[in-house]
Amino acid sequence: MAALTRQYVKLCDVADFGDRQLCGAVGEIEGRPAPGVLAERKQWERGMLALALAERGCLREDTTILAIGAGTEPVLFWLANRVGLVTATDIYGEGKFAGLEATESMLRNPDAFSPVDYRKDRLIVRHMDARQLEFPSGSFDAVYSLSSIEHFGSPGDIAGSAAEMARVLKPGGTAVVVTECLVHLHPLDRAPAEFALRLGTLGRKRGAATLHRRVALGEAFTPREIGRLIVRPSGMELVQRLDLTLSPQSWDNLTTVHPSGRLQTPTGRLDPHVLLKIHRSVFTSVCLVLHKGPAPAPLPT
Repeated sequence: MAALTRQYVKLCDVADFGDRQLCGAVGEIEGRPAPGVLAERKQWERGMLALALAERGCLREDTTILAIGAGTEPVLFWLANRVGLVTATDIYGEGKFAGLEATESMLRNPDAFSPVDYRKDRLIVRHMDARQLEFPSGSFDAVYSLSSIEHFGSPGDIAGSAAEMARVLKPGGTAVVVTECLVHLHPLDRAPAEFALRLGTLGRKRGAATLHRRVALGEAFTPREIGRLIVRPSGMELVQRLDLTLSPQSWDNLTTVHPSGRLQTPTGRLDPHVLLKIHRSVFTSVCLVLHKGPAPAPLPT
């Protein structure tokens, strides 16, 4: 396949927010005119997915695509108008997102969540745990997950879900995983410090922390954890080297998340929404595009 025309394997950066192609894709997904500039990183995630799938040759009438932890994302309906079949999976009606992005009614009436008219025969919605996908190996041309894999449980659960993602993908297929990446991990937010706090408070604080597992920031990965828990367990290869650079302007509207859930920014506005600070550490979205190599040749008899 020809070299890609843009960097896809990268951190969310405000420098991307005015990109015309990205804004155009987001407008199509949201069923409205293309915005002049993106407002927040969820739009960036959807736009990057759309452009990556297009450039990897996944948007064809004969393509099958699996969405994992799909919720009610508008990109599902956009894809249904462009590929042969989209299968959306999530634990609809269960878990902490049951009342938000993964409501049970998505199983019965997906039309209620679509911002666009879509080909209803091209979308299937199923209740399914990402850690144990109920599909034969090599079922899909492309697989993706948007800001979901970090919620799949323990490190072992996350690694297992990455392996499952690769298993159901056809040889030569594409996987797009968007998740949360720590761009600054303060020493006091590291696992040993949280474990010490647990011991010092007799378990009253950080009760689930261990020497190797953070709790407060447990749903955002360091770059090293991305490799250890997602890329390597999948057995797939990133199509590009992960670019961890950020433009200085991405820090201008750093959003602080207070323990009460209140959001605070230096400008008083929530957009552009790029970087979030929890406790002492900062994270943002990261896009990973992976390729599953061809099946190994059979051994000679």
